[in-house]
Amino acid sequence: MIRKSVWLGLCLCVGSCVYGADTVFLGPTNLRVSDQGEFSWVDTTPKPQAFDNLWAYRYYPIEKKLTGMGVKVAVADSGISSHPEFNGKHIMGQDFTMSGALTDLKNHGTGVAGIIGARGLRFTGIAPEASLLIYKIDDGSRLIGPQAAANALNTILTYNEQNPNDKITVINLSYGVSGGGYAALTNAVNRAHDSGITIVSPAGNYGFPGVFYPANLSTVIAVSALGADGKTLYPNSAYGPEVDFIAPGDRVFTASSDGGYTLMSGTSAAAGFVSAAAALAVEGLTRQLGRYPTAQEVKDALKKAAVKIPGLPDIAQGNGMIDVAKLESQFEAKK
Repeated sequence: MIRKSVWLGLCLCVGSCVYGADTVFLGPTNLRVSDQGEFSWVDTTPKPQAFDNLWAYRYYPIEKKLTGMGVKVAVADSGISSHPEFNGKHIMGQDFTMSGALTDLKNHGTGVAGIIGARGLRFTGIAPEASLLIYKIDDGSRLIGPQAAANALNTILTYNEQNPNDKITVINLSYGVSGGGYAALTNAVNRAHDSGITIVSPAGNYGFPGVFYPANLSTVIAVSALGADGKTLYPNSAYGPEVDFIAPGDRVFTASSDGGYTLMSGTSAAAGFVSAAAALAVEGLTRQLGRYPTAQEVKDALKKAAVKIPGLPDIAQGNGMIDVAKLESQFEAKK
């Protein structure tokens, strides 16, 4: 079922109420709302909650054979901040916003990176051994948008051409707009897909039907968000026929840009889980095939591992939730 609910507090849009507009939430002082409409509660010393803080990770067992070892995942987002969960992790990156630093000023990219690759101090990301490459495409100004994303993807393509044996094979692209498209970004996305890169992007927020661009492209894996009850669509999640998978996206425990921890809600959090699962699939397929898999081979492996959530229509969940145990079994059976 697609569940709708009203957030306690008042949401004010500065200017027109469209995707990317400034949003102010009048409520608890530790509640932040990103320009993408995603909610996070910042807490540097996490306290017990009325629900299981780590509920989302229970769908992805820590004790697993695939960890993302040897896989490079690009996180195109708002940057990353120093955090104990990334200690010992070799993180490279590039700024496309002209802000001059990779520092995450929006408390967004750090959270997504944590879901993908946190090393296990307070929680373990889904692909803890994957290498993270950070491409900062959002500094909060909303004036850069698709061109920064296109530049980041083209830079990744150039890197892969120059490093054919050490490629970036997964991109978590935290960018989206309602309606329309941008030729430069569409071209970069399609080229990246055709070169073998799996691109994952959030379906969008605000709870309306209609998957945001570029997640609505056939060359991108679109991810909707599951509510914390594990049964319904997260109220703000977009939905539509382009949705490929659903993943946890409601109060997900992850790293915060202030060095603490946060509960992150929205389809970007959900996309982080699927990007990490894609990294696991790349690891398994590379071992099995003796070469880098194509983007379609990765998507097919994820589809085979997906499980439908009873009661949710296909437009809300696509192929369903990815079961890591089923994903791993594909490679065990063919050894």
